[in-house]
Amino acid sequence: MNSQEFMIEVESGHSRSKRILLKKAPEYSTSEGDRLSQFYRIGTVKEECPAESLVTLAAKHFTSICDMAKDPLNHNLKKWNEKITDLRNYTHLLDALIRDMGVR
Repeated sequence: MNSQEFMIEVESGHSRSKRILLKKAPEYSTSEGDRLSQFYRIGTVKEECPAESLVTLAAKHFTSICDMAKDPLNHNLKKWNEKITDLRNYTHLLDALIRDMGVR
C-alpha cells in the first residue's frame, strides 16, 4: 500500500469513527449531553478512576481484535471495520476523558 492509499484509509477510518460516535451519542449521553458521564459512574461503582474504567471497557474490544488476528482472513472487512472503529473510538473517548478530568 503506497502513501496515498494509506492516507485514504486513514481518512476513511476517521470518517467511520465520527459517524459511529454521532450515531451512538443519544445512547451514551446524559440528558445534558455529557458523553463521558458513564465512565465517571462506572468509576464510582467500581471505586476506581474513570480512566481505568474506560480502559477496562476498551480491553474487551482489544481482546476481540487479538482473537480475530489469529486468523485475519477468516473475518470479513465489515467485521474488521466494526472492531477497529470501536477500539479507535475508545481512544478518542479516553483522550476527551483525561482532559475532562483536568490532566494538563
